[in-house]
Amino acid sequence: MKPSLALRQSQRLSLTPELRQALGLLQLSAVELAAKVQEALEGNLLLERGDEDDASPAAAEPSLEAGAEAPATEVDWDGAAETSADGGWEDDSPFPEAGERSGQSLKEYLLWQLELARLSATDAAIGAAIIDALNDEGYLTEPLEDLRQGLADSDAPPEPEEMYAVLHRIQAFDPPGVAARDLKECLLMQLRQGDGAEHPAHALAKALVASHLESVAAHEHERLCRLLDVGRPQLDAALGLILGLNPRPGSSVASGGVDYVIPDVLVSRRSGAWRVELNPAAVPRVRVNAGYAAALRRGEAGGDLTRQLQEARWLVRSIRMRNETLLRVAESLVRRQCAFLENGEEAMRPLLMKDVAAELDLHESTVSRVVANKHMTTPRGTLAFRRLFSSELSADGGGAFSATAIRAMIKKLVAQEDPRSPLSDNHITQELVNRGVRVARRTVAKYRESMTIPPAHERRRLEQG
Repeated sequence: MKPSLALRQSQRLSLTPELRQALGLLQLSAVELAAKVQEALEGNLLLERGDEDDASPAAAEPSLEAGAEAPATEVDWDGAAETSADGGWEDDSPFPEAGERSGQSLKEYLLWQLELARLSATDAAIGAAIIDALNDEGYLTEPLEDLRQGLADSDAPPEPEEMYAVLHRIQAFDPPGVAARDLKECLLMQLRQGDGAEHPAHALAKALVASHLESVAAHEHERLCRLLDVGRPQLDAALGLILGLNPRPGSSVASGGVDYVIPDVLVSRRSGAWRVELNPAAVPRVRVNAGYAAALRRGEAGGDLTRQLQEARWLVRSIRMRNETLLRVAESLVRRQCAFLENGEEAMRPLLMKDVAAELDLHESTVSRVVANKHMTTPRGTLAFRRLFSSELSADGGGAFSATAIRAMIKKLVAQEDPRSPLSDNHITQELVNRGVRVARRTVAKYRESMTIPPAHERRRLEQG
């Protein structure tokens, strides 16, 4: 083959740095966006908070401010939207404030109690090793002998009796039942440490946990009454004590800070119309520093500041584009799912991302980025944007039902059934057919299992037990 030169023309999409930044900001949550903006404020001299007082109003750049108050939108039942001049959140229920985050884990909490116990250096080292071997549920996952060998120093490892003594000391810490080696020991420790020692059924509860825990889990109540020679009321009282115990004591102590959701959009209903607006607390307000921008226009500075000015303008424009796209998608979701917001899950309409993309003339991937990690506060609580999407199942008469609506129907049928004669999957399927929803029995079984609803024979056994 001989080498040759040829001209070839082709088209391809190239993402500019500005477009890459805009797409990246589009999929960030409110918390992530705030962190991103704070990072930019710390690294770019040309950026400043938009809500700060401007000493030079004449030199400001009003067209380069992001996070300005966006007009609220009222959406009525027929899908028409109009811009409202007034703003603010006027819902009947106040917007909940996020609680304080302690960030204390179970091991940190136990180490704090160990320090207060004022043990000797050797016992404190043993206690720290035991605490380090606990899992998130508060159980000791390693044998004491392995921990003892791991504590061996130049002299000799601690004595086994010393290991058990420190273990029992830690088992007396809060929360009750911590540092247990199995479920039986955990429950027995809680019964010993609890305030119910004066309860008439306390001794029976201890006997059940110590010798008949498997029968309790299997709901063999009649057998237990015969073995222990007690009546059913006494057994029920003892079982009530056991059910009040915590089989996972470590879960009562947060393993980390609680992540609070900051809604991006506020949705309320007023005078028969749905009002959609951006949450001011979730919209970072930044702008280009007016003084530096004016100096650069006069040619008094350059170099690195010119680059920072360009980056600052890109960021402000990207945030504004993000807010506008987010509000458009939220308005579309509220228009299409207003029946769900009014009447509940049974009124949820089928909706896919491609439907919203076609309505707003956006790419489906753009809609996917918008709904990622976004939430809205509604009269039905704080909902993720993805919660308003649902696949479609055809029904008799040419209509269509969403998968969410069918799940809600199944849940309602199970809740209204006769506990002594629960509905099987075939009966639920027939009930849905009577309502015009024709689905397969295996679909009903799949939806029931996804809602952690036991099958009919297990629901009957639980009722009889």
